[in-house]
Amino acid sequence: MKKLLSLLLCAAMVLTLLAGCSSSSSDTSSDATETEETETTTETEATEAEETADVSSDALQVAWSADIETLDVHQTTDDYQIPLNVYDRLFEIQLNDDGSTSLVNSVAESYTVSDDALTYEFTLRDDVYFSDGTQLTAYDVAFSLIRLLALDTSVQTDFAACILGADELIAAEGYSYDDTCEGIVVTDDTHLTITLAYAFAGFLYELATPAGCIYSQAAVEAAGDSFGTDYTYAIGSGPYVITSWTRDSGMTLSYNEYYWGETPDFTEVNIQIIPDSSTLSMMFQNGEIDILDCDFLDSAVVSATYKTDAYEGKLVTANRLGTSYLALNENDEYLSDVSVRKAIQMAIDRESILAAIFDNDGSIPDGIYPEGLIGYTEDNQGWLEYDPEAAEQLLIDAGYTKDADGYYFAMEIANDNDNSTSRVNVIQVIAEELQAIGINCTITNYDHATWLDLRNSGEMTAYVSTWTADYNDPDNFIYTFFGTEANTAQRSLNYYNTEVMARVVAARAIVDDDERLAEYAALEYQIVAEDAAWVPLYSSSHLFVLSDRIESFVPHWAGYSDFCFATITRAE
Repeated sequence: MKKLLSLLLCAAMVLTLLAGCSSSSSDTSSDATETEETETTTETEATEAEETADVSSDALQVAWSADIETLDVHQTTDDYQIPLNVYDRLFEIQLNDDGSTSLVNSVAESYTVSDDALTYEFTLRDDVYFSDGTQLTAYDVAFSLIRLLALDTSVQTDFAACILGADELIAAEGYSYDDTCEGIVVTDDTHLTITLAYAFAGFLYELATPAGCIYSQAAVEAAGDSFGTDYTYAIGSGPYVITSWTRDSGMTLSYNEYYWGETPDFTEVNIQIIPDSSTLSMMFQNGEIDILDCDFLDSAVVSATYKTDAYEGKLVTANRLGTSYLALNENDEYLSDVSVRKAIQMAIDRESILAAIFDNDGSIPDGIYPEGLIGYTEDNQGWLEYDPEAAEQLLIDAGYTKDADGYYFAMEIANDNDNSTSRVNVIQVIAEELQAIGINCTITNYDHATWLDLRNSGEMTAYVSTWTADYNDPDNFIYTFFGTEANTAQRSLNYYNTEVMARVVAARAIVDDDERLAEYAALEYQIVAEDAAWVPLYSSSHLFVLSDRIESFVPHWAGYSDFCFATITRAE
């Protein structure tokens, strides 16, 4: 066992002993001074949380580790929980008992598709109203899709890019409420037609993603620049409406009296912001939180405290349809060499990382697609093995020689300061393992905004991240990262193989499902095994713990931290 992994395992054992001796868990340093400071912070934050919580004890109590940035889903790829509960979409993605997913109608009552799979005609329900009492119409649907494409600051354009005329909207400078799209035609309040530029099997699933939220055009126009930051303009047709929001403190949701669906068990939801993991764990054990997201805790604490008989039947494990990966920038002098990239793939002990840092809660994919995603195939598994000796030999065979310090070359991994402790531990392990094969790997820390700007510029050398499915289709992974040169640059991959990128784009239009999935499997193998343009790490499971007040809880179908409050049932 390598040095850092050994240290992590030892730390896990210490945490296990601590957790076993206390009613509340604490992820603290072994340094006495730091421990005292952590305990003081914990006590203060618990007091602040108690002071800011001004909601009936009958409300569902949940917590976030940090506040959201915006309520505008067009301008975020992270803050989905509120849009999922406040807004509706034409369709929803349903998690089935066997772990599969199904597309189910929501605001769309019915639809038809033309024989060439280009034209979709939608009929909407006529009983859907926004929380201000105005009716949701096809004009609002069209407005929402056009805004998603035309808004200069939209980060969700991929989810409607297949619509005829989308390219022109995306390329145009400036956004107007009067913008139109060639492929979107409204007939009347309950009917609209959407025509695609090319056939795309995943289109309806795209409409079911958070990006497909339907906004009230009147509310968005009234809000102006305040839309997304002023909660009073978050007028949706979903089961809840925001009734208060204090930045970095919390938010309150109440039942939307105009909601067309079933009334949820919990008609009020109190969300508190609890950055400190030990405070979070303590509050859950004190009955102040109803659903504990274990992503916010150290895995050793989860194992010692919550994977025990005391919480039998209360621990929910969600299959996360996501893959964590190490991104390598092929514009880098050394990372442009496929031998170097293959050496890095072989140098990382992924099984030890999953065991030491995530308590084996997850799996090890050898490709881009996680298990459970449509398109995942066992045929693309089993080829990538941990072999540091062979990895270093690849560097030698490629002509690299060590310098006076014993390294073949140097590289940097960029760390986002907002990363979880687990993510930081993963990066540290990878750096040490690359050092072991002669790559002088250093970690540079950046604040989140700087990290994001650097990554989006295409100039970040390497980083660790996770992509979780927006919709259950391989296109959501492979096109996002390798569909266009712009996509690969935005994620600092700068993938060189333009022929493969053209095939990724062409695969979107394959109508025969067997042929389409076979092509996606072939593309996955080419990109990962042959071109080594992706370093697969692990797919971690997502664990939640329920309080005695909760009878049942359905996680998000893709394993997000975000979920729908209306599906939670109260214990008798």
